[in-house]
Amino acid sequence: MQKLLSLPPNLVSAFYELENVDRTEWFCTSDPIGMKLGSGGGTTWLLREWYRNQQTEHSTEKRILLHAGGQSRRLPGYAPSGKILTPIPVFRWARGQKLGQNLLSLQVPLYEKIMERAPEKLRTLIASGDVYIRAEKPLQEIPDADVVCYGLWVDPVLATHHGVFVSDRKQPEALDFMLQKPSLQELENLSKTHLFLMDIGIWLLSDRAVELLMKRSLKDGSGSDLKYYDLYSDFGLSLGNHPRITDDELNRLSVAILPLPGGEFYHYGTSRELLSSTVTLQNRVYDQRQIMHRKVKPNPAIFVQNAEVGISLSSNNDNLWIENSFVGTSWKIGSRQIITGVPENDWTLELPDGVCIDIVPLAEKHWAVRPYGFDDVSKGDIRDEKTLYLGISFPDWLAERGLTPDDVTGRKDDLQAAGIFPVVEGVEQMGAVLRWMTSEPELTEGKEIWLNSQRLSADEISAKADLRQLYAQRESFRKGNWELLARNYEKSVFYQLDLADVAEDFHCLKIDKPDVLPADAPQMQRIHNRMLRAQIDKLNGKDFQNDEKEAF
Repeated sequence: MQKLLSLPPNLVSAFYELENVDRTEWFCTSDPIGMKLGSGGGTTWLLREWYRNQQTEHSTEKRILLHAGGQSRRLPGYAPSGKILTPIPVFRWARGQKLGQNLLSLQVPLYEKIMERAPEKLRTLIASGDVYIRAEKPLQEIPDADVVCYGLWVDPVLATHHGVFVSDRKQPEALDFMLQKPSLQELENLSKTHLFLMDIGIWLLSDRAVELLMKRSLKDGSGSDLKYYDLYSDFGLSLGNHPRITDDELNRLSVAILPLPGGEFYHYGTSRELLSSTVTLQNRVYDQRQIMHRKVKPNPAIFVQNAEVGISLSSNNDNLWIENSFVGTSWKIGSRQIITGVPENDWTLELPDGVCIDIVPLAEKHWAVRPYGFDDVSKGDIRDEKTLYLGISFPDWLAERGLTPDDVTGRKDDLQAAGIFPVVEGVEQMGAVLRWMTSEPELTEGKEIWLNSQRLSADEISAKADLRQLYAQRESFRKGNWELLARNYEKSVFYQLDLADVAEDFHCLKIDKPDVLPADAPQMQRIHNRMLRAQIDKLNGKDFQNDEKEAF
């Protein structure tokens, strides 16, 4: 089964190496630079590029398409590597997860299960890269229709923010029509005669449906030129027994709507959702018998992974995410903060509430320094008072620092394309300019660094990021975390992880195997400890038989 990914351009060449995937099963590309294709046009482009790579015009192999490109304006911390590779903390109630898991590795198994059950003619599954969808119950049979879409039963208020599948109560599995972000009044009026499910972005298409989608994605009279065409608001509104858009060919496609059994939907599109979705996931189980570790966090919305933190965290640190970062003993942090990419440092830094930090490695041992606001949307003219940066008006941010829009390089009409993020060579420079940009606007040293540095826009940071160095730093922090988790096994998730993956990581990172657990440790943990020690020795080419024997 093929996995086809549309990714940020800079990630495409590095993806196979970074994620250690087989090129015969995975293919990735990016949308053409400067073109907005929409999810329909993007699907056409991705399939055409895959066919070109396969040197064929058609394939009968089933394939999963994941749209994971985009600028990630509202989640800057994972813009360079793409939201789809966002590291996701191990679920405290789950067994057999991996410490290095990310959104992609969590997404794909469900899509594979769906495709395994799908009728032979449904060869194409399309999904979004910034969601995590769970099915707690077995999947139902999948109808042999041209288009099959999964939905969720949700509160009407939530449905008003998404696409909605509307079905006649007498034919609940057949699509009557689709709506995009309907009003509450519309849903109330429909409820007497219709049912509605929220679109969760899992669409299965027959070859005929794919052919028509690709045809509609082309400019009129063109055999190859693509145009903007949306899978949901253009193609989707042309489907059903009473479609909202008249299109003879699309209107004739058969469509089935399925509620995802025991379905759960988690969106990872914004900085706020990064925290809220992760909190909801972690707290979906409260039964203490299912939670092996005994660690109690001061606040459920604190997440620290692949990081070294030298300060104590408290209940005041609400909505705090620290990943791939070093937080020193002289830091003061608060709430609504995402800290990513920060290398080892000895800064004295006080970070105001709602202020986030992202440090991005570039070529030749340089870094881009990007502070941003927790709820920033990274858009708007930099001269407009309504354009927000670090939670305040961007013109006010400039004025506080004795700057004007003329001091900003790049475009002025879009904050995302404005050159405001300095490139530095050393960690000390990094700390000084961070202080000036976030909490100390009078700091002369920081201002001089900013004025004299090359400055990049958010788009340029994503294009120039050294993703291999970003991953290498994350791996270094994870090595330290492994050793800490093993020592503090009683209060950590260590022995509920996928132990084969643990052993592989210990082997690759050259970490000493954990000590033998004491006799008063729980029996199953002692068994797992011995099995893990044996597997690590086995991978290291050492004698493993004693630990293997002691495990049983």
